Amino acid sequence: MMKSIGMAMMVLGVLFAAVGFDSKESTAQGQQAGAGGGAGGKELVLDLGDKVTLKLVQIPAGKFLMGSPDEEKKAAVKEAVAAGISEAQASKAFEDETEHEVTISKPFYMGITHVTVDQFAAFVKDSGYKTEAEKDWGAIGFEIKDGKLDFKRVDGCSWRNPSFDQKGDHPVVQVSWNDAKAFCDWLSKKSGKTVVLPTEAQWEYACRAGTKTAYPWGDNRDDGKGCANCSDQSLKKKIPNHQKGWAFFSWDDGFVFTSPVASFKANAFGLYDMNGNAWQWCQDRYGDYEKGAATDPTGANTGALRVLRGGSWHLNPGFCRSAYRIGDDPVNRIGGIGFRVALAAGVD
Repeated sequence: MMKSIGMAMMVLGVLFAAVGFDSKESTAQGQQAGAGGGAGGKELVLDLGDKVTLKLVQIPAGKFLMGSPDEEKKAAVKEAVAAGISEAQASKAFEDETEHEVTISKPFYMGITHVTVDQFAAFVKDSGYKTEAEKDWGAIGFEIKDGKLDFKRVDGCSWRNPSFDQKGDHPVVQVSWNDAKAFCDWLSKKSGKTVVLPTEAQWEYACRAGTKTAYPWGDNRDDGKGCANCSDQSLKKKIPNHQKGWAFFSWDDGFVFTSPVASFKANAFGLYDMNGNAWQWCQDRYGDYEKGAATDPTGANTGALRVLRGGSWHLNPGFCRSAYRIGDDPVNRIGGIGFRVALAAGVD
């Protein structure tokens, strides 16, 4: 089934309901004790110019189970139905998370955070690049009206003005897949490294960091306080008349919209905000997973949509699970979509 952010937001004003899990134990401790305390591997720092840098950490090779087990999907559907989503619609939302073994055969580097506003600004200043939002009709922005988030096309809305205030250390948003790839191409030339968007398999492997649970912090969504910026009580206070089907984490993360990167706990690989804050573009075309075990998969061979992962500040708990995936048009941009970068596998 083809899914997109646009479809998601039309269905629920965002899409589905919360997902709570308490069925399994993690086989690894995936979340560190405090912000700044990531236990990652060797680091690499790229110079973007004007005293702006971008830090990556080496992710080891290994095997993991990609996707979600049946009990997790059933729990997701149950929670969605409880929030007012039809069972058929909820079932389709999670049907593409088929669990399968994946081997990441070579170590690779991944950005420890999303690309920030300051980092993207360095790219724009050096290259003169204009994003698709700036060249075209703008982007999907929003306003809070009558206690609801009202999403709509807004002329002049872009990474410079995403519909809410940001500082330089926030994740850049309102960027399309094409914009993200342009950043990678520019940084490749500038650094002499092969900078890319991570594959979807690399992304989930790095997100899980040894865990097998619904979220990096475990199966219970409400144990995630201090771990992520997602749809929580700070947002709920701003939109008390939220649309049917919208659900919230029980905690207050202190941020209504995006938060400064690395504000929350790092996972066991030393990566921040893999879940929440802003969606992250991946290299892959969106499509069904390969059948059976796979080694270094790179996604579907055909298809118009590109993969997004991780959820964001305004989406329900179910969207912020490690296994959740969605596809969107590579030209689309909204205030909850950003990206992080990786280096081609095997690069040291």
